Amino acid sequence: VETTPKAANTATAIRFREDQLVRRGVVLVEFDSTQVRAELAGAEAALAESKAQYERSRQLESSNVLSRAQLDQIEAALKTNQAAVDVARARLSDTVIRAPFDGRTGFRNISVGSFVSPGTMVTTLDDTSIIRLDFTVPQTYLSALERGLAIAARTNGLPGRTFDGEITALGSRIDPVTRSITVRAELPNRDGVVRPR
Repeated sequence: VETTPKAANTATAIRFREDQLVRRGVVLVEFDSTQVRAELAGAEAALAESKAQYERSRQLESSNVLSRAQLDQIEAALKTNQAAVDVARARLSDTVIRAPFDGRTGFRNISVGSFVSPGTMVTTLDDTSIIRLDFTVPQTYLSALERGLAIAARTNGLPGRTFDGEITALGSRIDPVTRSITVRAELPNRDGVVRPR
């Protein structure tokens, strides 16, 4: 995947090295969170006040001092303030980019102090433990193809090495020009020598 921020912000810390194996959930980049933390604190204070007012109002409503309509308004304000806290927490979590899975980082494309916009690629993250290989086979061999069929693959970049795997999927269509079908295989890559394109 290409890791990108969800919101425009300034990078305050970069927590990964290029070509580093990282675990799922580890922090890769931190962005400025000062304003978002202040918004969250304000939303939490408003929520605490709403909760206290709602509890007092429930007692008053049970003794008929407060109408049901008034209690409904207070409850709506409580729900609105809870939603504001949830939004602020979500925005705070967006100030950190975490690895979505175990993998190897690519080149770092930003520096501390960089202002980064949504969609700007920070780095790539690749899970290379299993490599997916897509290739085409002439349709005349279609009857011999099936899921689980063992294959052996080679690459010019690693002469003398053979990588064993198996077919995991067959394309749903025959290409009308080449009269071939696309096949997908998965190859274990425990030592990480095969790199994705």
